[in-house]
Amino acid sequence: MTLLIKENEVNSLLSFKDAYDALREAFILEDNKKAVNTKRIRTSFSGSTLTYQAGAMEGYIGFKTYIRGNFVSLLFSGDGELLMISEADRLSLLRTGALSVLASDIIRRDYSSVGIVGLGKQGIAQVEAFHSLKPGLKIMGYTRSQEREARAKEALSKMGIRLETVPNLKDLVSRVEVVVTITTATSPILKLDYLKERAHINAMGSNLPERVELFPEVIKASKIVAVEDKKQAKEEAGDLILAEKMGMMDWNKLVTLSELVSGKVSVESGLTIFKSVGIGLEDVSVMKRLYLKAKDKGAGTKLEVRGKWSQG
Repeated sequence: MTLLIKENEVNSLLSFKDAYDALREAFILEDNKKAVNTKRIRTSFSGSTLTYQAGAMEGYIGFKTYIRGNFVSLLFSGDGELLMISEADRLSLLRTGALSVLASDIIRRDYSSVGIVGLGKQGIAQVEAFHSLKPGLKIMGYTRSQEREARAKEALSKMGIRLETVPNLKDLVSRVEVVVTITTATSPILKLDYLKERAHINAMGSNLPERVELFPEVIKASKIVAVEDKKQAKEEAGDLILAEKMGMMDWNKLVTLSELVSGKVSVESGLTIFKSVGIGLEDVSVMKRLYLKAKDKGAGTKLEVRGKWSQG
């Protein structure tokens, strides 16, 4: 039988810690050639774009697809049984928030403050993730929109989270050790002279070549640029693509998060960057964890979905 998991069930079953542990496991498996990622595919027609991203790990294979804010994930067993259909908006927020904390822990390690640039739905989830996984961490936020700032503070206060905001980006960035950019910017917003010398940046907002959050000088000054998938990053990471066009991208300092999680690559002291585009393997890792928790707790709705036609 196939489990159908709805958004409210995702939220009650899966925590940021679950997502964090699932992602760490997936990157270790990938480094050991026991997990794979498939490059994202986009199909556009009449103003709409359907996106598909897939991956596989130790007996599980699956994909997430989304269009106009509707997210759905399917998880299969290795022998082709459809195990789970899940609504996946909240699942994606949990995954991306936990990913940002994991990257900060692996690359920056010791830090006492984080600044979130962008306070839309994804930015709120970033605040949630750091609050949940790093107790006592100073969390600050910035958005250009006063309306969005008010909405974010209201949503977070209902969760018992108090967010300190500042009036300008430079003020925020100069006061924190880890900077998370999670915006839809199409022009660079984060300048090198805003940053502390040993700052770490999680650039989470762009997976389209035309979207950019970091000035090329930031890329050039960094000691290391971590990505989930090198080929996918070279095609989708607008920040890196712009830096290359400006002659400021050294591809030799590009490393994968799986290499860092496994300890095969060390990080020099100085400015560091994690440029995320979001990959299918990450989605499969949290789908697997969600499926196992749902089974254990008897959650979800059981459906008979065969996908095979037979006579009689």
